[in-house]
Amino acid sequence: MTSPASARRFLAAARLAARGADDKKARDVRLWDVRRFSGVTDFYVVATCDSIPQMQAAENAIDETLKKSGLRPLRREGRGSAPWRVLDFGGVVVHLLTESARLFYGLERLWEGAKAMPWAADAAPARRAPTASARSRGPKTRTR
Repeated sequence: MTSPASARRFLAAARLAARGADDKKARDVRLWDVRRFSGVTDFYVVATCDSIPQMQAAENAIDETLKKSGLRPLRREGRGSAPWRVLDFGGVVVHLLTESARLFYGLERLWEGAKAMPWAADAAPARRAPTASARSRGPKTRTR
């Protein structure tokens, strides 16, 4: 089990990895907190890539982004033409798969009880709905 500080660092890294995959147009990017279910890692990121070149681009983007955060992969599997790549950063494991590999292996089933985590740059905690008086005033406008 990692310390709370390490868990926060790995969650931040997992979010960066998810954004890196998304920046390269990977689809169905998911991030799970698997600390209760896995003795291997704290967070899993899974993304679908439409081609091997796209998968390579996503892998490179994730590598570069996490390297800037001080993380380097401890292990990596599937380089070349494999339909599934795994980048193991210790507290974060990233899976890049083709659609057919993702459907075949069904990694999501392994973590059915895991907590899905928001990762998008604009993901923010839900805000309370505006009060009736705030709704009646209408939107705020800026004047110049």
